[in-house]
Amino acid sequence: MGGGAAVCLARAGRPLSVYDINPQAALKWEDGNLVPPVAASCAEVARNSDVVIVLVVDAKQVWSVLNGPEGLLAGAHPGLVVVVGSTIALDELTNMRETAAKVGVTLVDCGVTSPPGGHTKKRIVGIVGADPEVFDRIKPVLDDFTQEALRMGGPGAGMTTKIIRNMMYYATWRAACEAKMLAEKAGVDIGKMAVINHLSEADASGTTLWLKSWADKSSVPGGAQSVHDHVQGVMLKDIQAAEELADRLGVKLPLIDLMQNTADEITSPWR
Repeated sequence: MGGGAAVCLARAGRPLSVYDINPQAALKWEDGNLVPPVAASCAEVARNSDVVIVLVVDAKQVWSVLNGPEGLLAGAHPGLVVVVGSTIALDELTNMRETAAKVGVTLVDCGVTSPPGGHTKKRIVGIVGADPEVFDRIKPVLDDFTQEALRMGGPGAGMTTKIIRNMMYYATWRAACEAKMLAEKAGVDIGKMAVINHLSEADASGTTLWLKSWADKSSVPGGAQSVHDHVQGVMLKDIQAAEELADRLGVKLPLIDLMQNTADEITSPWR
């Protein structure tokens, strides 16, 4: 996601300072050559930027980007805004926001989602939680790599929305899993069912992704276990965030327990 966003920002002519542990990360994308070489550190990116977008996998990685002698906060300057695009639990987000505020940095939550292959095509959607004046300030940057950036409310509202959206998305995998069980019993071709599902939808959905992945299992090269472990780990992380939100709001969501208890079945297409 980060490489795709960087390519979109570069195409828009926005001056960039970037960092990745893989110096070649952007080059796998079309027009990746437009992205400048990586900076020496996250701190250098902060010193060179007014708005920094963090797109990594989880809270642990966000903290590693923020903290330490070479982290973003070490290179912070007055007025710096850090936009966190990773899906993380709300308590973790609050801790990050408070830590950033101690050095004068405004931390904004901006959940991101995109259809498959849409990262470099301005198909990313930004789901933002920020005060109005902060949102107005960063929106021109967000507009350069998203098809739409929506302010959902104050700090935390964007991440809350993204957590709910992800819970709904992974729930469709459970639906596809059960549809596959019934289809197998009925002798239905799973691959053709995936084609039917795709052609009857405006865009690829979680059910289409699940069914296509199951149908293509036999063609997946070696190393599929690592892919499965990654997919399941990300899914369980997002479901846990949704569970924590539900507990906070006093909402009972039986499907979350079902998804946690049947995680191996739900992610079986990637195993």
